[in-house]
Amino acid sequence: MLLRKKGMFNKHKIIFLSLGVIFFVGLFIRLNALSSFPVGFHQDEASVGYNGYSLLITGKDENNNPFPLYIDMFGDNRPSGYHYLTIIPIMLFGLTEFSTRLPGAIFGSLTIIAFFFLTHAVFKNKLLGLVSSLLLALAPWHVSLSRASDEAIVALFFIVVGFTFFIHSIRNNSKKQMIIGTFILIVSFFFYHTPRVFVPLLFFIALISCFPILKKTNREYKIACIFLFLFISLIAFVLVFSIPGGTGRFGQVNIFSNFQTVFFQTQQIQEDAIAQSSYFASRFFHNKITNVLLVFISNYFDYFGLNFLFTKGGLPIWYSIPRQGLLYLIELPFIAIGMYQLIRRKVDLIHVIPLYWLLIGPFVAAITMDDVPNINRSLVMFPMFDLVAAFGFLYVVNNLKRKQGLLFILLSVSALLVSFFYFLHQYYYNAKTHNPWYRNNGFKAMMEEVKKSYNSYDKVVITKYQGGTYPLVLFYMKFDPRQYQKEGSPKSKEYGGFGKFFFVPQDCPSVQTTDKTPSGRILFVDYGGCKWDKSLAFKKITFIDREDRSKAFRMVYE
Repeated sequence: MLLRKKGMFNKHKIIFLSLGVIFFVGLFIRLNALSSFPVGFHQDEASVGYNGYSLLITGKDENNNPFPLYIDMFGDNRPSGYHYLTIIPIMLFGLTEFSTRLPGAIFGSLTIIAFFFLTHAVFKNKLLGLVSSLLLALAPWHVSLSRASDEAIVALFFIVVGFTFFIHSIRNNSKKQMIIGTFILIVSFFFYHTPRVFVPLLFFIALISCFPILKKTNREYKIACIFLFLFISLIAFVLVFSIPGGTGRFGQVNIFSNFQTVFFQTQQIQEDAIAQSSYFASRFFHNKITNVLLVFISNYFDYFGLNFLFTKGGLPIWYSIPRQGLLYLIELPFIAIGMYQLIRRKVDLIHVIPLYWLLIGPFVAAITMDDVPNINRSLVMFPMFDLVAAFGFLYVVNNLKRKQGLLFILLSVSALLVSFFYFLHQYYYNAKTHNPWYRNNGFKAMMEEVKKSYNSYDKVVITKYQGGTYPLVLFYMKFDPRQYQKEGSPKSKEYGGFGKFFFVPQDCPSVQTTDKTPSGRILFVDYGGCKWDKSLAFKKITFIDREDRSKAFRMVYE
């Protein structure tokens, strides 16, 4: 008996030692050269960092709102949870790329551990938990987004932890665990929009699927489950519909009002009219309901496409790694095997929850039109691919003889490592020079040049050819939030600025001056591809290059 207990202790020790190794490997991958990779610093990241800086100093965001639930950059009203998480890193390390990206890297790493416990809660199999955690630790999608100041990564951590408590609650008939899980799930609502639909939906479907288990529980527990579902749904509803800014970017990109959806319907009706189709048939087949439904189905299945998952990745493009999918191709056969085995198994009702999770995952993303297929909006589904792949892998191993199994493990691990090192190569080398303008590459170098001459000029006139670049200027100048709040934001103005900075729509303001161009001694920042003009003949000019040696900016010193 003592020997058996000792053996069990050693087994648990090995499991948790292995989990510790996987965690620290994952942590290193996510923290290594974090300030430098991904190359460039996207304006969304700069906005997150600067608003964290503003909250630290003034208790208000850039728009002068005290302790907001949402922060509006360009009408998107993003949940402010991640912004608050940057406050402590900024206190410790200053306003830097590292400080801004650190919360995502930390919570991404913690998700590796949380995922082990979620997998174990579902399957009661620690080895499966280890393999799942290993795949998550090395997953291209998770590494990339954990390093990119991504709010959805933090939301995912709370979703994984929350549903771990949820599953333990069902297994143990524990009202306390259900309450804890519910409140942790609600925390995810304050980091990203998707959980506000995904979490109540999965909560409800998981309860329905586990109804035979719930029937055997006491009345008090059943009432608690119903109450907590209604409570979590109410919180989601209030955050979306009752608080200004709750609909966020959804109001801009949903398929119900998007111009593309409306255009498709109008085009089909016009084509029917030209083809002399009956009015009844045209309206029956091409009404708003059928049109939206077809767009939704098309979008939904895009998220299960092989190109999206295994070869190209998705959008926005600044998250993508050239010629690299979100998952490794070696995982594909194991996902297929794991999916098949989970569908046919009738051992435990809880075992099918990962499949429901996977199927519900793209739902929110599928009702949007912009940047489809979108990595962020569908992020909640990706961990289940790793779990199902791990399940399929262990199923194959368990059905092979010892020597065959060892050889199979060796070959599979070798293929995984080759795939992982290929991903690292693409991430640290190819992505560095592949379309770097999407990540505002060159902006930091340009701002370093501006700082050198800042006190010698009356105004710095900057082109807006890359879009809304003002958050990057605020970030790299560490512009005093109190002064910025006092002056007001230039984001809704065609011409405008703050301090000495003035933003204009012209690509080449040094040679495209207007009556809006400020007077005095001016430092112009043009688009790097602007053509030479004879008016520049006797002026000092500096070019700022991107990593791919293309011209990002032309600086003209008056």
